[in-house]
Amino acid sequence: MKKFILSLLTAASVSSFAGDTWHQAAGPNSDWKVDGQAPIEWSATRNENILWCTAMPEAGMSAVTIWKDKAFVTTHKPLESIEKSNQAKDITGFCLDAHTGKILWKVDLPGNTYIEIAGGFTDGTVFAPICDGKNVWFFTRCGSIGCYDMQGNKVWLREYTPRNRHTNRQFEPVLVDDMILHLEVHDKENGSKISKWAAPGKKAKPKIPEDVPEKDIWTYIHALDKNTGKVLWREDAGTSVHTTPMVSKLADGTPAILHSRGGGHGPLEKPYGFSLTKIKGDTLWSTEVKTFVNTILHWNKKFAYGFGDNKHFVFDTPTGKILKELPLFSKVDICRFNSAKNEWTKESKANIKGKKLATYHTNIVNGKYHYFLTHNGFLAGRINTETNKVEYLELPAQMMPSKESRGKDQLLWGKHNKGNKPLNAQGMAIGNKGHNGPGWGHISAASPIIVGKHLIWPMVSGTVYVIDTSKEAWDQNALVSVNDLGEGGKTWTLSSFTFAHDRLYMHTMKEIICIGK
Repeated sequence: MKKFILSLLTAASVSSFAGDTWHQAAGPNSDWKVDGQAPIEWSATRNENILWCTAMPEAGMSAVTIWKDKAFVTTHKPLESIEKSNQAKDITGFCLDAHTGKILWKVDLPGNTYIEIAGGFTDGTVFAPICDGKNVWFFTRCGSIGCYDMQGNKVWLREYTPRNRHTNRQFEPVLVDDMILHLEVHDKENGSKISKWAAPGKKAKPKIPEDVPEKDIWTYIHALDKNTGKVLWREDAGTSVHTTPMVSKLADGTPAILHSRGGGHGPLEKPYGFSLTKIKGDTLWSTEVKTFVNTILHWNKKFAYGFGDNKHFVFDTPTGKILKELPLFSKVDICRFNSAKNEWTKESKANIKGKKLATYHTNIVNGKYHYFLTHNGFLAGRINTETNKVEYLELPAQMMPSKESRGKDQLLWGKHNKGNKPLNAQGMAIGNKGHNGPGWGHISAASPIIVGKHLIWPMVSGTVYVIDTSKEAWDQNALVSVNDLGEGGKTWTLSSFTFAHDRLYMHTMKEIICIGK
């Protein structure tokens, strides 16, 4: 465990709502974007620009929620042995000092169904806590939500048994006014009978119970009273667990949420496609798209965006009408690195081979551009939503950081380290599919964030790309830096970054890291 690095911090870093608070997964603006200047170079391996690290007792995936002087995060309970890594249920919620990393208090939350720790798509700790300055809410994928005051005293605890047909990582709970939006099966008694596991490590063939209306065991967005945990409302269109909906406002200021149905392994909710629903209101529209790609559903009062059928879709926000369908694999521009010749090359009107489009949930919209990471080929995509130009920039598949200097970091182009063996705090190599890869492709990756002009993309291997979104050309000059979150081949994270106090916060399998100067 690294020692805390205590430093004097100016009062200027603790000022506005956006400056000292990242109160939920999508940040203060609910879109993974804030103004500011984030650190752009660091190394956890070399303790470079690392303010503090706090070792955690067990693996966890939740992003770090910040409310002024406090940080909140969840982990699983410590494993007794690696053989029990697929039998996890209960989690622990932590409150830390945001300036030093000291653990101030912790609470335990019960689970009602078992899960694999550190899977490539989920575990019990996938959801970021939410805080409003009075209370904090912790969530476990295994079936409970707990509300606590800022001193760790329980306000209420809501337990339920989730539908376990798919692994739900994607829908992050959202705070809207006095409501928490949460994805749940409607009929919990019958929904809980539909499980992908017959026993820990033994798959079942989940079937819909007879004489149960299929829509009753769909998953829907529910609005919970943040003060009591009681259900106030749910939408009627249905929402699949593969979606990451986003809350924004319509032209008249009414809050609404863009959500979807579809994804892999035949989700029950149909027809596949996109819907826009008013919070505590009706669904305004539903538009069918047969092949939905697991992405974050960005939108504004004019346009909504989505991926499917290897295309990029632009919808008219008021009506749901498809305005554009843009193929993403044909006649595109590509900037690649030739590692043999140590030079960059450019291709125009090129075609990309591949059946799958994006690494899941790596997309983000900023201005006229929609960014994403490809499923194959280690390419960062950029779509100009105004001109329809599609460009790709090759990124190193993984970085193996040097313990000596940045100049000695090893960038792996076109391939990743084959010996990745991520370890938890106890030295156990836990995890499921995707845990030993570079974080591209078939994995429910961490969502990127944008701070000011910098796009920050974390990968499961601990490699982090920083991109300058102000660059007009989509070439090597847009790649600002490649950083690390720990020793190469032994680091693992599916957490998104959060930004507050002019610092970045990150949760890896082993520790919480605070990055700054």
